[in-house]
Amino acid sequence: MQLIGRVRLLSRNRNLVVEAKNAPPIGEKVYDEKAMLVGYVYDVIGPVSSPFVLVKVDASRWKPESLVGKMLYWTGNTSRTGDQARRKKPKGKK
Repeated sequence: MQLIGRVRLLSRNRNLVVEAKNAPPIGEKVYDEKAMLVGYVYDVIGPVSSPFVLVKVDASRWKPESLVGKMLYWTGNTSRTGDQARRKKPKGKK
């Protein structure tokens, strides 16, 4: 698993705001230090040099405020899936 970064605060919409060392793609699953599923990447905001990741928390398992100050991770799988795979057009006849 790859480190995303430390949770800095909880937004008004109850999303975690993570100061990112690595910004995973939107939709990726997010885990805590014990590899427990926390939620998923909702959005990436801020400058490219120091982005913030918004994480939508699975509220049925977690109280979002309990995660402030914790380190969060993602699987780090960067294979082309979903929209990215569909965008690539094959070469040849149309």
